[in-house]
Amino acid sequence: MGLDIGQALREGASRTAARNGLILAAIFAGITLLTTVLLQTLSVAILDSMLTVFQGASPEELGVSQAEYDEIITEFEASLETIQETVPFALGLSAGAALGGLLTVVILAEAVSIIAVRVFASDETETIPSELATDNILLATLNGFVGAIVVWGLIVLGLAFFIVPGLLLAVLFYFVRQEIAVKNKNFVQAMADSWRLTKGHRIEVFLIGFVLVLVSQLEQVSSAVVGLLSTTGGVLVAAAVGGLLSAFGAAVATRAYVQIDGEAGDSMGTDAEEEKDPYDAALGPDDLPR
Repeated sequence: MGLDIGQALREGASRTAARNGLILAAIFAGITLLTTVLLQTLSVAILDSMLTVFQGASPEELGVSQAEYDEIITEFEASLETIQETVPFALGLSAGAALGGLLTVVILAEAVSIIAVRVFASDETETIPSELATDNILLATLNGFVGAIVVWGLIVLGLAFFIVPGLLLAVLFYFVRQEIAVKNKNFVQAMADSWRLTKGHRIEVFLIGFVLVLVSQLEQVSSAVVGLLSTTGGVLVAAAVGGLLSAFGAAVATRAYVQIDGEAGDSMGTDAEEEKDPYDAALGPDDLPR
């Protein structure tokens, strides 16, 4: 039996609309907004640092004339003023602090993603049980974080040389996070088992990923439309829509994983029954030698 794409999408939508799905969507939205704030802060901090470096050097040190030096400084000041007007959420932090904050948020996002997978893989729809949020969460988050770096590195490498290998790797490792979150595997085991699980379902997995990529464009569209009226409003709408789509994507992928994992488990169980030794049981009277 193949992976039912429609079922995965329907279950993903219903689980996202459930109480705990909406809670996770709100958390994802907060993470998206915080990421935007830190990225805006980083862009301003980098430009400000570059301006400070140029202002601290003489034209002779830079190897330019006084007129060229003045023009460079003027352009930097104009660019800084322009970017400050377009990034209303930028904070007055250094580039190092902004980078540290971004790394922390990325790790936090991975932890929330692990919890989301566990919730959507369970039968819970109203609450987020504490065991799903805390069980082995630190190790699972670390494996998810490192695994994401390795998987995306391979995908980008595959896309850089040939498009098809990159897409194939994305399909093969589609369920790495699910294997880590649900079964507490390390990222190496999760990659191997994701490869195994997708066997026979790779076209369906690709189509699910393709649909989710298309749906994710709603974040950019909604942000652009609202951003025409208000830059601040565009950022807030993008965060809200992005949070909802993040929860939906996690729900759809996880419900697809539950389908395939259940089918694999049934298949393994059947094989085990077929291969069971018929003599592996207690002896009866008819089995005793006379």
